[in-house]
Amino acid sequence: MSQYYPIFIDILAQPVLVVGGGTVALRKVQTLLQHGALVHIVSPQLVPELKELIDNKTCFWLEKDYSTEDINEAILVFSCTDKEAVNGQVAQDAKAHHRPVNVVDDPEKCSFIVPSIMERGDLKIAVSTGGSSPIVARQVRSELQAIYGQEMAEYLTLLKTWRSLAKSSLPSVKRSIFWQRATDGEVRRLIKAQRLTEAEGVVEKCFQSLLD
Repeated sequence: MSQYYPIFIDILAQPVLVVGGGTVALRKVQTLLQHGALVHIVSPQLVPELKELIDNKTCFWLEKDYSTEDINEAILVFSCTDKEAVNGQVAQDAKAHHRPVNVVDDPEKCSFIVPSIMERGDLKIAVSTGGSSPIVARQVRSELQAIYGQEMAEYLTLLKTWRSLAKSSLPSVKRSIFWQRATDGEVRRLIKAQRLTEAEGVVEKCFQSLLD
């Protein structure tokens, strides 16, 4: 089994190929569109929910069987068919053209796998078992969801608003002190208690105290 290298990739406005038109392909396409990809689907047929996503702007459909030239422009390739021969051909072509490929439920054909992802705003935690047990990955994700609630989204949004100002107004040593204080747990606890104004005040007070 391969030892996968964990990575987050920016696919905004990048072409991604999805081979297949069933419910598995639907889930892949939905996630890819949420992350801004330009999705190209190759399949003779699509389930109705997937067909509804075709807009010829961000989601395109080639109504045909897969052929090797379909991968030419793709930076990522997903094969989601129930035909082993097709999935095998997609994997072979993608690897020959140095395109990362994921074949659903067949890690031996994959050059990358999709982890189970927990999202809270800008916080993304990816959990993988290297293909050993997707169920365990989902269980771990559920445990993380219990630890990190929706307050993390507002917490990170608040901290993001201070990044530029702290960088431009505070020298390195004071900037380090600012972030240590802003992330020592108090601000997050206040946000979790739905006391956002107080949380903002704590960060503001911390920043003001460090100005020359």
